[in-house]
Amino acid sequence: MQRELEQLEEKSDRLTHYDLLSVSADADGRTIRRAYLEKSKRFHPDAWYRKDVGPYGPILTKWFKRLSHAYEVLGDEESRAEYDREHRALLSLNDRGALERRQLSRAEEERRARERRERMLRTKGFARIGAARKLYQEGLELAENGERTQAIFALKAARELDPNRKEIIGKLMELEQDQARARANSALASAQEREEKRRFSEAVTAYVAALQNDPSSFVAAAGAARCAMEAKDPRAAVTWAARAVELNPDDAPSRLLLARLFAEAGMKARARTELTSLLQRTPDHKEAKALLRTL
Repeated sequence: MQRELEQLEEKSDRLTHYDLLSVSADADGRTIRRAYLEKSKRFHPDAWYRKDVGPYGPILTKWFKRLSHAYEVLGDEESRAEYDREHRALLSLNDRGALERRQLSRAEEERRARERRERMLRTKGFARIGAARKLYQEGLELAENGERTQAIFALKAARELDPNRKEIIGKLMELEQDQARARANSALASAQEREEKRRFSEAVTAYVAALQNDPSSFVAAAGAARCAMEAKDPRAAVTWAARAVELNPDDAPSRLLLARLFAEAGMKARARTELTSLLQRTPDHKEAKALLRTL
């Protein structure tokens, strides 16, 4: 296990999610899930409970988190498609070929599924209830296989055929909420990666996309504020810093950033308001005290 962890550390950022899970780029959802479950049993910190792992403890935790993130991305069809677009250059020639075959195969599968749904939507009378039941079952199977987008299409068609069936409506709402969270998480991961590479304008765009899918994401709002400031866009930085403070009033860095932006814009009264609020929560905050004195 030590040797395996050392090899992972050596390859580090050169590893794709497919490499980490030891699957090819054309693997289906079931294969990816099986690979994750198999690997997570070995990498999970609980598997090493009461064992003397020494300096390898933090490394083990790090790679378990990366493994979980890889599964989270590849286990969701939309997140996986975005990952494939953004990381195509990292894929091996074999994986690029596998990816192209998978994309062609999926396009054909989706075309057939779309035509099938359209035919079922044209059914009449009591046959519509049976068609709705079939589409509902198809949606459940697609969701189980990680194909959430196609599952949603199937369930929407089922709802149109049988609009009063509660289990169809409930499952559709659940998947749409899951889809929004997955999109937010994917955008957030992309934003953090771009921020690390100092591509601040691109990071702002990704953080904002995360917020659009999850308006309650404080992490996305704070990230957008930081990156907008680095990108020399003070107006956007103020907007997102204010949103971060609204989402988490107790976060001192976000409120301090907002106060600094107000101060730099000559809005001293608003800056003092933010600093006073910060100091009420954290009376010994040295940077806030120092900035308040200059105002």
